[in-house]
Amino acid sequence: MVKPIKWKVILIDDEQDIRDVVSLTLQDAGYEVFTAEDGKAGVNLCMANNPHIVITDIRMPGIDGLKVLEILKKDLPDIEVIVATAFGEMDVAIRALQLDASDFITKPVGHDALFMALKRAKERWSARRQIKEYTAMLEREVVDQAQTLHQDKMMSLGRLAASVAHEINNPLSGVLNYVRLMRRILERGRLSDESHEKFKAQLELVESETSRCSQIVSSLLTFSRKSDPALARLRAEDLIQRCALLSRHKLELSKIELKISVDPRLPDIEGDFNQLQQCIINLIFNAIDAMPDGGTIELSAESDSAEGFVIISVKDTGTGISEKDLPRIFEPFYTTKKDGYGVGLGLSTVYGIMERHKGRVEVKNRPGKGTVFTLLIPVAKAI
Repeated sequence: MVKPIKWKVILIDDEQDIRDVVSLTLQDAGYEVFTAEDGKAGVNLCMANNPHIVITDIRMPGIDGLKVLEILKKDLPDIEVIVATAFGEMDVAIRALQLDASDFITKPVGHDALFMALKRAKERWSARRQIKEYTAMLEREVVDQAQTLHQDKMMSLGRLAASVAHEINNPLSGVLNYVRLMRRILERGRLSDESHEKFKAQLELVESETSRCSQIVSSLLTFSRKSDPALARLRAEDLIQRCALLSRHKLELSKIELKISVDPRLPDIEGDFNQLQQCIINLIFNAIDAMPDGGTIELSAESDSAEGFVIISVKDTGTGISEKDLPRIFEPFYTTKKDGYGVGLGLSTVYGIMERHKGRVEVKNRPGKGTVFTLLIPVAKAI
């Protein structure tokens, strides 16, 4: 029988009356409650007690609620944080959700809103723990199998399982937060022009984060199955415009300008639209990751009639690839990114897709100036 969880909550608020009332309410409901009068004291209390849930006011002297949220998500990422905002502070609430707050409630805090937010926070905490347990279970199974299979390969699979769980959990958490926010907006009744624009923006974020999940799964399936492409006659410009649209949100967040240059006389190409789209998106996202401080990406397409290819290039203004890493960039599971920022399948997937298209991928490294990845895609046969 699973032992019930004794939920531990830390309440951070600079108003004594609010601390007293909310603390008593939570204790009556069976929660173990600690309180702090400001952000600094609240952070220290969290470090000492490692609670399941933190409820913090936004407007406080010294360290405000958003800074508390940032600190906790960096040092104690498993804690679920609920922020309390004044009515009408929608921009602050959105910022809190972007920082991975579990939920937000408006002050004065109502009984139903408080316990609904706590319910969602507990569900998120339980789901996060379940993902960790599943990941740990996968890693244990990998270790057990390593006794009979090649040790290095099994450890690679273990790292893959952990990375994929992390990669998929991040966008799904974002989708969940944005959907909650949209529901809150809808519950208010008729949308104002301002709310309509915010609602539209949140829908775009949901689409973008869902696309990320799809891309991760698609990358794994493509790599593992090595499925033959469903070849069709395609316009390269349509492919490029679609990739630019799918990349727009990530580019804007990363403060990166995308420049597109397409030769209007391009011949049609022969390929699988979805697989080629995956190749270009992978290259664009790699370019974004190579420019953490912003920059420019040039996405271009031109024809090489002599060789019978359409050439699609992705050029960035990042730092380039180190000479020691360059020979291995197309190897499966090889990545130079930090843990949790990639599983090392992007470029190997691109390489495999281009091989099955009877094309190729090339890289031109410019140390200190950036990198150019080029896809050579066969021109469609004349009708």
